[in-house]
Amino acid sequence: MQKNANKREKGITLIALVVTIVVLLILAGVSLSLVLGENGLINKAKEARDKYAEAAKNDEIALNEVSGWLEENIGGSTGGGDSQDLPSTGETKPYLPGDDFTQVAGTDLSNGLVIEDGEGNQYVWIEVPKTTTVYPTAGLNITNFTEDEYTKIESDLHTYTDYYRRSKSGTLTSYTDTYYADTNNTGWFANATEYNTLKQTMLKSVYQNGGFWIGRYEAGIAENRTEKGEATVTPLSKADQYPYTYVTRTQAHVLAKKVNSGNYTSSLMFGVQWDLVLKFLETKGVSQDDLRKDSKEWGNYRNSTFTLNRGKYAQYNKLSTWYNYNQDLANCVQNGVKQTATDSSNSILLTTGASDATKKMNIYDLAGNVWEWTLEYTSRTNSPCAGRGGDYYNHSSNGPASDRSSSFHTASNYDGNGFRLSLF
Repeated sequence: MQKNANKREKGITLIALVVTIVVLLILAGVSLSLVLGENGLINKAKEARDKYAEAAKNDEIALNEVSGWLEENIGGSTGGGDSQDLPSTGETKPYLPGDDFTQVAGTDLSNGLVIEDGEGNQYVWIEVPKTTTVYPTAGLNITNFTEDEYTKIESDLHTYTDYYRRSKSGTLTSYTDTYYADTNNTGWFANATEYNTLKQTMLKSVYQNGGFWIGRYEAGIAENRTEKGEATVTPLSKADQYPYTYVTRTQAHVLAKKVNSGNYTSSLMFGVQWDLVLKFLETKGVSQDDLRKDSKEWGNYRNSTFTLNRGKYAQYNKLSTWYNYNQDLANCVQNGVKQTATDSSNSILLTTGASDATKKMNIYDLAGNVWEWTLEYTSRTNSPCAGRGGDYYNHSSNGPASDRSSSFHTASNYDGNGFRLSLF
């Protein structure tokens, strides 16, 4: 009896063992299925990993799209003040040079965008679109700015403005943005390296931002200058100022560096910048003939006539006496209208912004009134200094807006020599 009981217990134990093994195998199978099956943990983990990677990629694309929209619609800058309030496009991105600069109400890219600093000086944005049309050789992806790349940028800008690098007859100018010495005045560039560093600063800023700023008005001064000599008063870019004349090219260079430019650079314009202003006006509807052949219709020349709106005027060779814009002067102004002068003796010099007739895209007096010094080199040993745009006693066809003067030496400082500020 006891023997049969022992056999039965052993049999139960064996059956329990088999059942246990079977259960374990079933559990193992279920576990493997949960881990390795089509809907198992590993596949689920792989699927989650792939979905996470896809989501991350989509997020990156979305962020790039937002960044691109912000760049296109709000614009950027390479330093200085906030640029978010300025109109901008994908090709040109105006910036505020400093925190005290603001946009002038009623101005935009369509009529000439104007900014003003805390002291009331005003500047107009000159568009130089960052496109393959403007930069076919340099391209649009320069980041290192090597010497070779600067050369390509400058060359492309010369090609873009080729029409304004030529005389009325079509001859290409020999003028270049090249260093030359000045032993007659203190304050000029010490050497070619210093000159080229400034030029490259300008080229980089123009390339990155799609443009640069120039004075809305010729450089002015609150008290009329009547003679040559020391020039230390900081120039203004405001309406109703006397033109800052009787300055040499080097004096103008030193004065231009003194103005408020925020985190950017203030300077006289290089020759290529002047040409870019002309090209900008052309793209905004000013005819090439009005810019290069005869600027009578929008410049202050002896043979031009237009209405005076504000400010003062003075007669040629009598610049110590100034008249209010609405005062008559025989053979010069009648009923507030400038008369055509038969010769230079009846031509008149205007204070800055005296007539809206001399304005294009919110830029006053680019044609006539005073020759404006630039940093361009004429290649003439005795007269290396370049002035642009003609003056008030020129005939309009002899000194149109694009004209280059080749008669100024480093000591030249006349009543017809002035300058204009540039920020970049």
